[in-house]
Amino acid sequence: MGEGESTGRGYPGEATRPPPAGGGSRRAIVLGFAVVIALMVAMTALGVNHMASIHNRLEVIVHHHNLKTELLGNMRNAARERSVTLLRLAITTDPFDIEDGIVYFRQMASDFMVNRGRLVELGLGEQEQILLDESRELSRIAVEVQQRVLDDILAGDLDAAADGLLNEAIPAQNLVLAHVDAMLELQREAGLRAVEETSAQYQAAVAFMFLLGGGALMMGVLVARTVARRTTRIESDLFREKERAQVTLHAIGDAVITTDTRGLVEYLNPVAEHLTGWPAALARGRSLAEVFRIVREGTGEPLTHHLVHGLPDGTASSLNQGAILISRDGRESAIEEVSAPIRDRTGQAIGAALVFRDVTKAREMARRLSWAATHDSLTGLVNRSEFERRLDLLVTTAHQEGRQHAILYLDLDQFKVVNDTCGHGAGDDLLRQLSQRLQAPLRENDTLARLGGDEFGVLLEGCPLERAREIAESLRGAVSDFRFRWQEKVFTVGASIGVAAITEAQTTAAGIMSDADAACYLAKEQGRNRIHVIRAGDDELARRQGEMNWVQRINQALEEDRLVLYQQQIVPVNSGGETHTEILVRMIGEGGAIIPPNAFIPAAERYGLMPAIDRWVVSGVLRYLRTPHAERFARYAINLSGQSVCDRALLDFIVGALEESGVEPSRVCFEITETAAVANIDSASRFISVLSGMGCRFALDDFGTGMSSFGYLRQLKVDYLKIDGSFVRDMAEDRINRAMVESIDHIGHIMGIETVAECVADAKLLDHLRVIGVDYAQGFGLHLPEPLEAEGDKARVTAVKPLKVKG
Repeated sequence: MGEGESTGRGYPGEATRPPPAGGGSRRAIVLGFAVVIALMVAMTALGVNHMASIHNRLEVIVHHHNLKTELLGNMRNAARERSVTLLRLAITTDPFDIEDGIVYFRQMASDFMVNRGRLVELGLGEQEQILLDESRELSRIAVEVQQRVLDDILAGDLDAAADGLLNEAIPAQNLVLAHVDAMLELQREAGLRAVEETSAQYQAAVAFMFLLGGGALMMGVLVARTVARRTTRIESDLFREKERAQVTLHAIGDAVITTDTRGLVEYLNPVAEHLTGWPAALARGRSLAEVFRIVREGTGEPLTHHLVHGLPDGTASSLNQGAILISRDGRESAIEEVSAPIRDRTGQAIGAALVFRDVTKAREMARRLSWAATHDSLTGLVNRSEFERRLDLLVTTAHQEGRQHAILYLDLDQFKVVNDTCGHGAGDDLLRQLSQRLQAPLRENDTLARLGGDEFGVLLEGCPLERAREIAESLRGAVSDFRFRWQEKVFTVGASIGVAAITEAQTTAAGIMSDADAACYLAKEQGRNRIHVIRAGDDELARRQGEMNWVQRINQALEEDRLVLYQQQIVPVNSGGETHTEILVRMIGEGGAIIPPNAFIPAAERYGLMPAIDRWVVSGVLRYLRTPHAERFARYAINLSGQSVCDRALLDFIVGALEESGVEPSRVCFEITETAAVANIDSASRFISVLSGMGCRFALDDFGTGMSSFGYLRQLKVDYLKIDGSFVRDMAEDRINRAMVESIDHIGHIMGIETVAECVADAKLLDHLRVIGVDYAQGFGLHLPEPLEAEGDKARVTAVKPLKVKG
C-alpha cells in the first residue's frame, strides 16, 4: 500500500452522513407555524363565520407554498448530494462502492429534474420564473462539469478529478444552490405576505379578537424566520468545514495524528493508521508515545517525541532527524515529521497536530546515490574519485605526522585478449572475479580501487616501501595464479605493478599518482607481469618522466597550432622525370625555436599521439595542395606511423578529407615504413587498398631493414620502394650494401615498382645509382629540408584536439 492510500473500503464518513443543511430546524419551525395558524383559525371560527372562507383560502395558500418549499428543498438536497457523491467517488477504491455511487449520483440528477417539473406545474410568479430559468442554465453547466469530474474519476485521474471538483464542480453547484435558496426565500416571503393579508382581514373583521392572535402570529413568524436563517447558516458552515476537513485528511499523502492537551491521541487519518499499524478507533485515547513509537536510525535507541512532554508554542520542526517509526506489527519506516498546536477561538492551545511522511525509499535512494558516487558499479570497489580523495588524506597525514604510506598502480596484462576473443561480457566477468581475489592479500585498512578499464590502485596505510613490495608481489601472484574460464576457454592474465612511497617529501597526490603510473608503465616495458618500485635516483623513472613531459608539450603544440610543415625534394636520377617532395613535420618550441622530429616523434609514437600528428599533417598538405604554389611538385609524400595505419578512424578521416578537398588523389603519396607494414600486415593491406582505390600512391619506406622484405611485397600493393639509407650511404665502398641496393632495385622493377634511394649525400653516390638504374634519389646532398611555403603562404591548419593517452 503506497503513501496516502486509505485502508477503509467505504466512503469516508458514510456511517455518519448528516441530513441536508438546516433540515431539522425547518421541520420544527414549519410545525410550530402550523400550530399558530390552527389556533388563529379556532379563535376566529368562534365569533366570525365568514372567516371560514378566509381560513380555507389561507390553507390553500399555505399548502401551495409548503409544497413549493418541499420541492425546492428536495431540489437543493439532490443538487448537494451529487457533489457529496463525487467527493466519495474520488476517495474510494472499492469497485462495488463506485458502482453504487454512480447509480446514486444519477438518481439525484433524476430527482432534481422531477421536483423541478412538479414545481413548474404548480405555477410560478414572475420573479420565481426568472430564478428558475437562471437555475436551469446553471444546472446544465454544473451537470457538464460534474460529468467531466466523474469521467476523470472513472479514468483513474484522481488529481484532475480533485482539481475539477474543487475549482469547477463545487463552485458551479453552489451557484445552483444559491438560486434554489433565493426561490425558498421567495416562498417564505410569499407565505409571510399571505399571513399578513389574512391578519389584516382578521383585524378588520374582529380587531380586538385577533389583536392578540395577530401579535402572536407576527412574533412567531419573526422568531421562526430569525431562527431558521441562523440555524441554516450555522449548520451549513459546520457541515462545509467538516466535509472539507474530512476530505482533506483522507486525501493527503501525509500521515496525521492529533492529540489533546494531555498528549492522548484523538484522531489518525488512513495514512497514519497504515504507518503506525493502529486503527483510529483503537488508538483513540492512548498515549502518543504508545502509538507513535520511534527509535534512532542506525542505533535503535528509543526516542520520545516532544509532544509527549507538552504542547509546542508554534510550528516545530522534527527534533528527531534520522528517526525510524516502529509500527504496531513491527514494521520499520524512516520518517520526517513536523508538529504544531491546535488553538481555539481565544488562541488557547487545545491540542496538537503531528504530520509525518514515509521517507524510507528516499533515504535508501540517497544511500545508493552516495555509494554510487564513490564506488565502481561493475566491481563494487572504490572508484577513482574516492581513491584520489583517500590518497589526499594519506598525503596530509604524511606531511603532518611524518607517517609513511605506499601506493600501488596495477595494470592487467593480456586483458585485451579476453575482450577481443570473448567480448566485453567476458572481460567484465574477469574484472569482477579478479576484484575478489585482489582483496585477499590486503590488510583491513587498505584501499583497493578500480581506476578505470583494467587498471587498479591500492593504498597501503602505514606501510614501509619493502612491505609494500611484498604485498605487490602477493597481488601479482594472485593474478598470475588465476585461471579465467569462459565458455570452455581458459585464459591467464598477468599484472604489471608500480610501487611508490607516500612520504612527507612528496608534495601532491597528483604527483604521487603520476609516479606510480610511470612505475607501472616501466614494469610493462621491462617485460610485463612484474613489479617496479620507485626509489631515489631511479634513472628509468626519469626517462619515463622526460617522455611524459614531451607528451604534454606535444599536446600543447597541437592545441596551439605550433606544428609546421617542411619538405625535402625527391629528384629523378635521370633527366626528364618529375620532381616529387616528401612532407616533414617540425615543432615550434615555446620560445619560437624549431624542434627537430627526432626530439618529439619517439615520445609521440610511444604514447599514441602519432595519429593526431598525422591527421594534422594530412589536413595541412591537402589545404596546401589547393593553392597555386602546390603546382611546383608533381606528387607530395606524407609519412604515416604504424599506429595511424591501424587506426580505422584516421582512414575514414583521410577518405573524407580527400573527397571534401577536391584534390586529385594521385598527387598524394603515403609513406609507410616496412617494419610498420609487416607488423600490421592486415591493417596495412586494408589501408593501402582503400586509398589506392581512390587513386593515392604508396611508398614502402626504409625498405630492406625488415625481415622477409621481398616476401611481403606481393601482399602490399605499393608504387615505390624507398631503399633504406643504411645501404645507400656507403654503397660506393661496401660491395654488400651495393649488392643490396641492386637487388632491391632489380626486384622492384620486376614487380613494376619504382625505387627511391635515401640518404644521398653527394654526386658520386648519384652516379652509382644512375648506373644501377634507381629511379629517384633523396638526401641532404640533393636538397636540404625547408618550410613548405611559397611567397609567404604558410601551410598551417587548425589544430586537432590531442588524443587521450595513458599517463
